Formats: sequence, structure tokens, C-alpha cells
Amino acid sequence: MKTPILLMGLGLLLASLPAHAIPPPDAVISLWQSLLQFLGVASVFIGGAIFSVRQFFGHYIVGWKRTAFYLSLATIFIVILWVTFGSKIAKAETPKPDFVSGELIPIKQLVKRESDDWIREWKLDTIDEMKDELNLARKRKGLAEVPFSTVQSFSPKTLNSLIESRNSQVYVLDIREGYEQSRFGIKANGTARYGDIVNNVIPQDLPKDAVIVVLCHSGLRGYLGATLLKNAGFKRAAFLQDGLAEWNKQAFPITGTADYKAKKRWLPTAKQARSVNAIKVQVDSEGSKAVRNLPDLINLPYETAATKDLLEIIQASQQLPVLLVCNTYGGCFHTTNFAWLIEHHGGKVAGVYDETGEHMVNFF
Repeated sequence: MKTPILLMGLGLLLASLPAHAIPPPDAVISLWQSLLQFLGVASVFIGGAIFSVRQFFGHYIVGWKRTAFYLSLATIFIVILWVTFGSKIAKAETPKPDFVSGELIPIKQLVKRESDDWIREWKLDTIDEMKDELNLARKRKGLAEVPFSTVQSFSPKTLNSLIESRNSQVYVLDIREGYEQSRFGIKANGTARYGDIVNNVIPQDLPKDAVIVVLCHSGLRGYLGATLLKNAGFKRAAFLQDGLAEWNKQAFPITGTADYKAKKRWLPTAKQARSVNAIKVQVDSEGSKAVRNLPDLINLPYETAATKDLLEIIQASQQLPVLLVCNTYGGCFHTTNFAWLIEHHGGKVAGVYDETGEHMVNFF
């Protein structure tokens, strides 16, 4: 019996609680009167303002003045809107710039991808030699030493896609020698000799706003050429990974035939080289050992020489043939390039003297 009575008491207590939240009638009447008074004052103020404006417009702003007033008012309104929301609208509507950018992979890491053991080891050895030769050549000309760092690069597949779809954003620069370009290549926007770029002789029409992709045969001169261009202010310079050799290997389109087999030339013995009546020019790279027992030998590191440094020999070759001399693999490779350049300008080449007797046989 006690339990039902207790529950009934609790129920009545809870039911009575909301009543304490209801304001008494006199408080409700007071609030309602205050609200009506406020609305009355506001109505009088707004009505007076409207009447005053109409009177002012009716007497003073008539005809063209009224038109000018509305135009001024609209201009002020638009300016306020633009200051408030303009930057947000512009930011929302302006598309993000779509920049072309390559991969940032260190050159030696790229070389280590090479599947052919001999080519991989040759590149790893040669890249450091070429860096030293480049700065030796620049030092001899009084030019600043070039620091080396990672430069962006493109795989053949990526570059081919960019050429097809976004050609206007990519400038392809072929820095191979004239003979190499005469054999095969791809459509380039411009050409330059690697030796000229080493000597800061840079084509004046290179664009600053495009990605300049530098081409060579193996990718090494391309990397060094892109480094030189970047150092000269072309911040978006890049190169083709593994050069046109890899491009051709992956069967992307080329013009010509990918074959560097050279015109067969006279390969004299040491005795014949000493006695031949010719201008004797050693073309091995900077820092190479001089060929022994060859009098009147001119040292002209072909790869890093500027074209203007070659012209004297080219001009003289029109009167007396040139005997090209080498004792390194790279130097003997470039005898083919120099011989082609001499003959292309109407000069004569007597032959090639390979002191080792081993390198030139691979180039015919």
C-alpha cells in the first residue's frame, strides 16, 4: 500500500516542476507592451526617413542628377561586393597552373638501371671523368667552375607523350655533334654543340618559360648540358634519361638510321703518322696524356672545345689535310665527329692515328 502512495507523490512533484518555468501573467503583459512600443517607434522612424528621402529626391535630385546618383550608388555597391568577395571568387575560378616537370633522380642512380653490364660500368666511370673534363675546360678559358647536382629528367615514354600532347610546353634541344644528328634523331626545336654550351655559348632563342629537354646519345652529355643550362639561368632545364640510344631501343619514332658506323679511313702506323705531311691534331679530352713521339702535335680537346676553336683547324684543312690523333675511347669516338665536320666544311682528312691500335677498329 505504501508503494503506490509513494509513486503517486513523486508523480505529482514532477508534474508541478514545469509550472515554475512559466512567467506570471503580469510579466508576459509587460514584455508584450515593450515590444509594441519598440515597433511603434521604429515604424515612425522608418516612415519619417522614407518621407524625408522622397522629399529630398523630389526637390533636389531630378533628371540627370537622379541617374548619376543611382549609378554612383550601384558603383559603390559593386566595389563593396568585390572587396568583400572578389578575392575568394578569383581564387575559386583561376585554375592551378599545369606545369610540366620531370623526375628528380641522381644521375648515377639512373645509370645503375642500365641492363647492359659493360654500358653501365662505362657510364659510371665516364660521368665523373666528364665532370672533371668540363671544369678543366672552363678553367682553361677563365670561366667559373660548375657545381653538379640532381637535374630533372624524362624517360623516353614520358617525353614522347609530352611531345604529342603538350608540345608548346617542351623545348627539345639536341646537343649531339653534327655527324650524330646526320645519322638519326627526333624532331627537335633547336640544336647546339655540347662544347659550345661548356664555353657559355648558348643559343639566344632558348625559351625561359618552357622545359628545355636536352638530348644526347647516352644521356651523359644531356645531363651535363642540362646542368650547364640550369647554371646559366634556365631553371627548368632537363634531359632525356639514357639518351636517344634508349629512345631508339624502346622503338619510339626516329628519323634516319640509328647507326654510327663511320666512314672507313686510313689508320697509319706510328712511323707513318710521324712522316705524313699533315696537320696533326690530338682530340682526346682535357687532361688526357699526350700521344708520344709525334712532333708538331696540336692538342685540341674536341668534345669540350667551342666551335670557334675548331674553325682554325677546319680552315687550314682546306690547304693541308688533317691527321686526327687519339689514345682514349672517347677521343677516338670524336675523331669521327671532327672528321665529318672538317669534310662538311670542305676540308680534307688524311686519316686517324689511334696510338692504342684498339679503339678505332670498333667504329668502322
